[in-house]
Amino acid sequence: HNNYPADGTEQMGKAAASFIGAKKDVVRSDDPNDHAEFGVVDPEDETAAKDTRGRRVTIKDASGTALVDVIIGKDLPDREGFKFLRYPGENRVYAAQIDPQVSTQFTDWIEDDLLHMESDDIVAVMSNSYSVVETTDPDTGQPMASLENDQPFYFEQVETGEFENDGSPKLEWNLAAPPVFGPDGKRIDPEVYAQMAASVPEGEAPLPPLPEAEAPPEGKELNPTKVKQIVGAADRMKIVGVRPQPQQLSALDLLSKGFFVGGEPPAQRLFGNEGEVRLYAKDGVVYTLYFGEVTYAAGEALTAGNGEAEDEQAGDTGGEDGGESDANRQANRYMFVAVGYDPRRDENAGEPPTEGELRGAQRAEALAERFNRWYYVIPDSSFTQVHKVPDDFWRDLKAE
Repeated sequence: HNNYPADGTEQMGKAAASFIGAKKDVVRSDDPNDHAEFGVVDPEDETAAKDTRGRRVTIKDASGTALVDVIIGKDLPDREGFKFLRYPGENRVYAAQIDPQVSTQFTDWIEDDLLHMESDDIVAVMSNSYSVVETTDPDTGQPMASLENDQPFYFEQVETGEFENDGSPKLEWNLAAPPVFGPDGKRIDPEVYAQMAASVPEGEAPLPPLPEAEAPPEGKELNPTKVKQIVGAADRMKIVGVRPQPQQLSALDLLSKGFFVGGEPPAQRLFGNEGEVRLYAKDGVVYTLYFGEVTYAAGEALTAGNGEAEDEQAGDTGGEDGGESDANRQANRYMFVAVGYDPRRDENAGEPPTEGELRGAQRAEALAERFNRWYYVIPDSSFTQVHKVPDDFWRDLKAE
């Protein structure tokens, strides 16, 4: 799976013990022509048929030394619990018994906590469910993109005046205006700013207006549960596949996954085909989740991208050649994760660090290193929980 780091410690232990302890005294063939029949062709050999390629398992210790490196093939038809095995670079094929408790599912090997965030640490959310519409410039014939439904909603937690059982102030999500910070890094008070704007001498350029909070439609009010759903779903975010990012990201590679670069230098920025969500943590860490294109791939085409184009094509032609159509296939979606640090939002900025604990800037740097190497594929169930359109945020105004 493109050398995606395995975080499933229990699975690692089971797998290493199973493979290291497997007896390889049953030799089934030394003929490389048999590799396809036994399903032990190198999985990276794209010239081979998909059903002849095996699954390569490599387990390394902390120093990088390979403990296990083997290609697992098909089940033996005459011996339950046995599989064909081959070492990469060798012709000999063995039959060996593999512990049935060792999962070969990608999702069993990776860490469940993708974003490394706690929902209680998120103090602000920005949700924008725009869509990128691809068109062609009628004058130049060049491809171009525009945004539809570009309507960002910004929410902050505010004190309700009530208290929790532990005596701490009770917090609730509320519509708010995105904050504007002054040169000193402090948040500008709207009332003070209004006074400053009113006192600008005649003839001088007026101060630009501060952004305002979204106003609910008539007869509606914010449903804070929907904001909680975004935060909770992000905290529980699961992935079902990964794709490595190239060392030098290009607009073409981003486009293939449903991501676009817009704006003019130096103000260029990333856009997702189906919008974005930004989560602000109290230590200044800022997560931005961009939602890209849908994929209907399955199996290793889904988890690692192996043969993805062929798998997608099979879905597109479903019904003509007996394949499964998109309507009957599981929809998943590409996600791009960006992490930054905003010291103006760090409630502990300037305080001495706690031993053994990553502070906001260091935590953001570690997370960015983790996320900057991968595109992620998330299930549609996760996407629909995090992605909200404007109407999702409103409920009927409660009668007083």
